[in-house]
Amino acid sequence: MKKNARHVIEIKEATSKGFGLGYVGDFVVFVADGLPGDVIDTIIVKVKKTYGYGKIAQIITPSPFRKKSPCAVSEQCGGCQWQHCDYNAQLGFKKQIVIKALEKIGGLKNPPVNDVIGMENPIRYRNKAVFPVTPQGIGMYALRSHRLIEITDCNIQHIAHIGIISAVKKYMLQYKIIAYDEIAHKGLVRHIIIRTSFSSGEVMVVLVLNGKKLPAPHAAFIEELAAQGVTTILINENTTKGNTIMGDNFKTLSGTGYIYEKIGDAKYQLSAPSFFQINPVQTTTLYETALSQAALDGTQDVIDAHCGVGSIAIFVAKHARHVLGVDIVAPAVADAQKNAELNGIKNADFVCGAAEEVIPRLMQSGEISPDVVFLDPPRKGCEKELLHALCEALIKKIVYVSCDPATLARDIKILVEGGYEIVTVQPVDMFPFTGKVETSVLLRHRNT
Repeated sequence: MKKNARHVIEIKEATSKGFGLGYVGDFVVFVADGLPGDVIDTIIVKVKKTYGYGKIAQIITPSPFRKKSPCAVSEQCGGCQWQHCDYNAQLGFKKQIVIKALEKIGGLKNPPVNDVIGMENPIRYRNKAVFPVTPQGIGMYALRSHRLIEITDCNIQHIAHIGIISAVKKYMLQYKIIAYDEIAHKGLVRHIIIRTSFSSGEVMVVLVLNGKKLPAPHAAFIEELAAQGVTTILINENTTKGNTIMGDNFKTLSGTGYIYEKIGDAKYQLSAPSFFQINPVQTTTLYETALSQAALDGTQDVIDAHCGVGSIAIFVAKHARHVLGVDIVAPAVADAQKNAELNGIKNADFVCGAAEEVIPRLMQSGEISPDVVFLDPPRKGCEKELLHALCEALIKKIVYVSCDPATLARDIKILVEGGYEIVTVQPVDMFPFTGKVETSVLLRHRNT
């Protein structure tokens, strides 16, 4: 296989990164914008040993799932991949992505995967946006690159985010504030981060700077953002080289420095660095699914192993005897403690530390003896030390909430080998128009 070669390829399946997958002989080709059922004249643009990447030169036979994209830049922007795909077909693709991961990586036969729970109205669902700011403008990066695609709208973002971009552009132009150039490591404004509460309507804006402060008067700028619905503005200092989005230092320009969001009846205070799910509508569905799988009746001791701001811990606390939340991010744990107070939760405690260190130590010392453990790790999945400790402790139930089918399958293989069996697998479409899917899995130990 050679770069720039052309081949006619039939797309056989969709991947979790939104590519169409096809073959030239045994050689795997990932095609941007390809959909299952497409027959495509494909240009090979990158070649590895056993696989490569292609782009569409011409669609010979279109997929039955293909439709006209409502987004003018969807073929260039890397923010989402399936604007040109029927939504119900996306749900089917995602179910197959979960099944394939559990079979190929997890080594499971016929895993009990339910149909994906989709959204009734899968647009404007994102409560958080991270917009790069470069000399080329403000927008999103192109797929698999740092080439900026300037945007004027985005139909997966909350509508408030679009007006804020325009206000920042106007301010930067008026005062000749320079965008950051990551190659030269010069310029000031690096990213605009926007977080909007679907329940309260509050909007947080974080301006990530290659410096400590804005050089121009900003009273009028604050008023302009307030007119766009912004309730709090923060400055984040990030003077490091590389593509890390935020630094550690924050300064509040206006407002409280945080906003409030609700999932079901639970209320959460969110600070700038804390992780929170980006789709509040589907987060409610996901947490209700996880709670149903756990079947808590008020008598169980529960661990939320990657608690963040206390999202799951607080959501399930009123159904448990006691909940312990553990997270390695100190500001998130501080938020979790505040959120417990905010919701009048008296049966939850939170500890800052690595889950793979804290939980095994507490179980071995006898300080905790959980009946149910919720795992909701970052995309990289769980550490083996934590999984092995859960197996050795014979925890009755584990509810594993994952945003990555591959690391989910890898970790479930360890748990199954350690004595667990899968009871239910429920995917939830948290990220419409992308290949990403959230999954909640109930595992029960065979010896309990």
